[in-house]
Amino acid sequence: MRMRILLPVLIGLLAFTACSGDDEDTTTLPQDVSASTSTFLSGGDSSGDVGDEDSSETGEAGDSTTTTVEVDMLPTYNIAHRSPGDNGDLLVIVLEDAGDGVSDHDLEQVILDVVDTFGPVAEAYIIDDPSVLELVLADPADLTDAEKAELEAHYLLKLVDGTSVSFQGPFEDVPGWEIGS
Repeated sequence: MRMRILLPVLIGLLAFTACSGDDEDTTTLPQDVSASTSTFLSGGDSSGDVGDEDSSETGEAGDSTTTTVEVDMLPTYNIAHRSPGDNGDLLVIVLEDAGDGVSDHDLEQVILDVVDTFGPVAEAYIIDDPSVLELVLADPADLTDAEKAELEAHYLLKLVDGTSVSFQGPFEDVPGWEIGS
C-alpha cells in the first residue's frame, strides 16, 4: 500500500524538480537565414556573444556555451508560370535571392520542394531573373544569339519527364540525376 502512494509522490517530485530550476535554455535565431545560432545557458546570464563558434566562457553564476550550427535553408522562389499538361504541369520557377549565391545543392532542394509541393510536375525550369521568363518558354530555334546568351546566363536547372534533372547555364558542368533514384 505504501508503494502505491510513494511511487506517484516520487514521480511528482521528479517532475517538479525537472520543471523548476535556475537553468535556462535559450535559442536565438539570427536575421541571416543561412545559419542558426543556439545559446545554452547554465546558471546565469550569458557572458559570451551570440555567434562565437564553439566558445566556452565562465561567468559569475556559471558556465555558458555558445555554439553556431549551419542549417540548410531553402532559397526563396516564386512560381512565375504554370500551365497544365497531360502528365503534369509545366512550371517556371524564379529564385528571389539568387544574388546571394546559389549552389547546385540549393537548386536540388528547390526542385525537390517544387515537385513535392506543386506535383504532379512534368516539366520545370529554374531561372534567377524574371526577365528571361518568355525566353525559357520560347522555342530555342526562334531565339536570337543575344537572347540565347541572356537565357544561358540566367537558366539554372531543368526538370523533364517529371524525374530527369539537368543543370543549365552556370551549372552545366554539374551532372544531372533522376528524382527517386
